Amino acid sequence: MSINRELYLTQIRPFINTPFIKVLTGIRRCGKSTILELLKAELIASGVPAEAVAHINLELYGAEDLMTPKRLEREIRARLKSKGKIYILLDEVQLLPGWERVINSFFAAKNADIFITGSNSTLLSSELATLLSGRYVQFTIRPLSFTEYLDFTRDIRNIPVSNPASGEDGASHIWDYIKLGGFPGIHYFREMDHPLIYKAVSDIYSTVVLKDVMQRNSLRNADMLERITRFVFDNVGSLFSARSISGYFTGQGRKVSVDTVLEYITALEKAYIIEKVQRYDIRGKKLLNLQEKYFVSDVSFIHALLGYDDNRISGVMENIVYTELRRRGWDVFTGQMDDREIDFVCTKQNEKIYVQVTYMINNDPPVIEREFGNLLKIKDQFPKYVISLDKNRTSSIEGVRHVYLPDFLLMKN
Repeated sequence: MSINRELYLTQIRPFINTPFIKVLTGIRRCGKSTILELLKAELIASGVPAEAVAHINLELYGAEDLMTPKRLEREIRARLKSKGKIYILLDEVQLLPGWERVINSFFAAKNADIFITGSNSTLLSSELATLLSGRYVQFTIRPLSFTEYLDFTRDIRNIPVSNPASGEDGASHIWDYIKLGGFPGIHYFREMDHPLIYKAVSDIYSTVVLKDVMQRNSLRNADMLERITRFVFDNVGSLFSARSISGYFTGQGRKVSVDTVLEYITALEKAYIIEKVQRYDIRGKKLLNLQEKYFVSDVSFIHALLGYDDNRISGVMENIVYTELRRRGWDVFTGQMDDREIDFVCTKQNEKIYVQVTYMINNDPPVIEREFGNLLKIKDQFPKYVISLDKNRTSSIEGVRHVYLPDFLLMKN
């Protein structure tokens, strides 16, 4: 059972039957394989003969059976019985050294429409990028959005989406989403206790760390990687730098250089475990080099590794909002306005929005001053939002709009 991940399919469809290789990237288990299955089904439903489609998941091959490039090429040709247009769908291609030559061989023949997925950002810094510069288009796939999460859990329980008696509103499910995150596979186990679900998430994390972080980057100090990862996860939504991490460990009696910290953080970024958000000087209109924020690909990683803790709720909410903004195509920065911090400055072509995220406002004057006041210091006319879990607060202040978190995540635009 799978849901129709229309957000991504809408992005990919215009490139079908165009001379571009479609590259789907993202962390393991986020749903890339499902999207390939959906694309395959759409192709066949549109009239493409099944014998013109070759779909191979390289992750299903054991290490001892992993193909060589020549064997993969022979396997693809053996599956294709069509003499006309062919469609090649390859899952987790980074598992096969030399996969680029296979893709280039079929691409050069000019009769193949090619779709590939990978779980490491170095996929596009390989030989493929050199051989096919300007001939591929990338789509970043992420775990389930809140909208997709609601659709997914409805499908599991066979509840019609239009059933008003189902109680399927955002408010009734936002805490499950905050605590469980968006990895599709774990929501088959909704009736399990959260610790068992976190065990499943922990297994995803361990696989990613072993295969996409340690092995691919030849890292040897697993203990240091774990400690750095825990620091980043525990400080989601906070500003820090590699130097501040190095200083923290020095204070703990564990000397680690800034270069080592940067090496490990870069490896985590390549595997899509974390994303860096740069700081932007709103008044000076320039990027700042000191300190950044980091966010996790899915908040369930934080809970699985550190345990769920209400004290992290603001950072977790900020992580969820950041991921949603990126999912919708915004370029996101954390803002600096004199001595005030703006959680997110978001740009898309000629559009811009400013976003503050806080747990609860509760008509608390200091919170109102911090969240609304920071945005009111910005004098341009672009939309400004304060997002919180205050369900019944609908008031805005001087044009700065308050939005309830589930409503924000479910917005059409």
